[in-house]
Amino acid sequence: FLFKGMAMYKLYYIFVFAIFLNTQPLFSQDDNLNMSVGTAFNSGNVLGVYNNLRTQNKSNVNFNLEYSKRSLSSQLSLNFDDHDKLSFDNSYVNYEKGIANLSIGKVDRIWSFSEKSSLILSSNSRPLEALSLNLENKFNTNWLPSSANWSVELINGSTKNSYNGKNSMLSGARVVISPSDKLNFEFLQTAQWGDQNDKLYSSNIDALLFSNTNEGINSNINKMAGLGLSYSVPLNKNTYRFYSQAIGEDEAGNLPSCYAWMAGLELTAPEMKFPTTLTIEAVDTRVKKSTHGNCGANTMYNNSSYDYINYDTVLGVPIDTEGTSLELFGQSQVNKNLGINYSTKFLSINDKDYSQHRLSSKRSLGTITTLGIHWEKDGFDLGGSIGYQNMILDKANILNGTIFSLYTSVEF
Repeated sequence: FLFKGMAMYKLYYIFVFAIFLNTQPLFSQDDNLNMSVGTAFNSGNVLGVYNNLRTQNKSNVNFNLEYSKRSLSSQLSLNFDDHDKLSFDNSYVNYEKGIANLSIGKVDRIWSFSEKSSLILSSNSRPLEALSLNLENKFNTNWLPSSANWSVELINGSTKNSYNGKNSMLSGARVVISPSDKLNFEFLQTAQWGDQNDKLYSSNIDALLFSNTNEGINSNINKMAGLGLSYSVPLNKNTYRFYSQAIGEDEAGNLPSCYAWMAGLELTAPEMKFPTTLTIEAVDTRVKKSTHGNCGANTMYNNSSYDYINYDTVLGVPIDTEGTSLELFGQSQVNKNLGINYSTKFLSINDKDYSQHRLSSKRSLGTITTLGIHWEKDGFDLGGSIGYQNMILDKANILNGTIFSLYTSVEF
């Protein structure tokens, strides 16, 4: 098996080729073509992803062309931001056959049971340029419920500016095992290695997935790994769901160590006058000092060789290393077209005054509170929100004050 680091221009040719290859003057019943145009605007920088805008951007205009035919689907997404840069984020080509799904492109991933957060791979940064394989199937055993299933996602891609100013390769795997529709387990791992010009051979796949990378010829590989769970309990027409995730930045004896963690409790109440989903979520990326001194302050997302970033933004949770977050967020559906969303978040950033922290040069405490509205009808989406952030993150250009936002989308 051989896979070279992909230059993005090669992906563009694949996207355009796939769309035109499958487009014909006369469409069959299996053909589907959708186009949409959208805009988004924030009056200031906000931590994380906010109404489809990431921390670095205040505005965006996007055009999407999606085409599918039988087992092949593709999307060409053109995004123009306030820095006068054109990107192809969320463009992909996907082929489905049986239990397998093969994809190439730049697709947002959230590797966790949370709706919005992941310690290891999230939508906080721009999506990876990656090749992925997804397998999903039922267990089909007599001693498990008929709903029991499993899935595996494997990716191999590249991260920008993460290896001495160069691009590095990133390989990862997520395995989800669901003994029932109420209980789910996940096992996750990513590994950064080489740069965009290096090659992945079958001989070193074992090192990326299984072997010890703390010493020897594989000591340059930066691994992160861990596990998570989700458990749902129905009660009085409502559903309570608990989920958690623990990810180790380092390893000891081939197992993860130097853990950060995340946990949440979600309430889904579909029978209320306004159907509501409400979640409280806690995240902690502070790593305790280990007996041998290998773990400690600012361990998470930092490595002697690699930065765990893509386009200068951490691949995990927005608070980055050495931070905590406690957030209460939810959404309520007023009617079939109109919904509201709300969030209050308490944050501690750069808890140990680490001068090289990516968000702030010193410890910063604060809150971010938002209230938004969303209206959708006949392919037209319109939304807006108002928020107040009471914190200063000098390196991310985030300031105290009120933030207004607006976003629209029209599908043709």
